[in-house]
Amino acid sequence: MQDENLYRDRISTVDESGKRKWIYPKKPHGKWTTRRIILSYILLLVLFVLPFLKHNGEPLFMLNVLERKFLIFGMVFTPQDLHLFAIGTIAFMLFIVFFTFVFGRLFCGWICPQTIF
Repeated sequence: MQDENLYRDRISTVDESGKRKWIYPKKPHGKWTTRRIILSYILLLVLFVLPFLKHNGEPLFMLNVLERKFLIFGMVFTPQDLHLFAIGTIAFMLFIVFFTFVFGRLFCGWICPQTIF
């Protein structure tokens, strides 16, 4: 019984003499890690290239607050269209929430913007 709880008496990263034992994490590897890294680069490319793509002479995606002009996938939204923009944004956010309920680990590990940087 005494030996089973011995691990509780000391910190696992310090040896008997009091010196620190360094922990070095292993770099993950494998086909799924490679696929996730490739997807991260694709998402970053989309993030940085999307504003420069043109459709009918206009950017494909532009949020110009000063001129009050918002272009999303070629559709122009002005302040009068705020209700359409708000409904679309709420629907998109609900989609993300429900998607994370069902496929949470997939979202957080693969396409969450916070983890791709």
